[in-house]
Amino acid sequence: MDWIRIDGLELECIVGVRPRERRRPQAIRIDLRLGLDLSQAGHSGRIGQTADYSLVADEVTALLRFRQYQLIEVATEELTAMLLAVHPMLERVEIRLEKPAALHGRANAASVEVSRQQSDFPRRRRDTAFGEVETVLDTHEATLELVLVTAGKSLAQEPRAGRRLEWLVAGHLEAGGARLREGEPLIVSPSSGTLVNAGTERAVLFHCLWRDGLV
Repeated sequence: MDWIRIDGLELECIVGVRPRERRRPQAIRIDLRLGLDLSQAGHSGRIGQTADYSLVADEVTALLRFRQYQLIEVATEELTAMLLAVHPMLERVEIRLEKPAALHGRANAASVEVSRQQSDFPRRRRDTAFGEVETVLDTHEATLELVLVTAGKSLAQEPRAGRRLEWLVAGHLEAGGARLREGEPLIVSPSSGTLVNAGTERAVLFHCLWRDGLV
């Protein structure tokens, strides 16, 4: 297996269970290893046959800042599930998430490291009027989904409890006549309107529904 590595991705976000950790963002550091076959991209030179590490970094950052995790164990599980779902060419994802200030004065850092593969996240599929929904991961805190919108169909935002983060993974979706940009994270509400697949192929949207305040 070949690997793409992102070492030392740094950002600030709300993470932790203690009151002081819930009041303000703290610095975290992430190491990522993405396992996949790079031979096709190595011959063709096409980025569509590999994983765009800049896009991966943006996706990881967006989910961490949106979710405001309490346990980094939950964070690493959701991050691996998300990456394996939105980048189907990935065979395995390894993540190490480190909190440098967690044990200040006693240790350099505290961290969690996990390794997951596609088979660790069996998907539940259901047919809809606009196409199909694949549930990637469902816990008491959040639901991660891939929403598949058939060409020519429309997707109305559903009134569901909680907050939702989404971004376009592939295809052509429009909101109010404006085309969504692939990989651009959006926090949406049921009043955000209707998405229309104005393309000729199926569009794929990533959803994270966070049941904020219900946990």
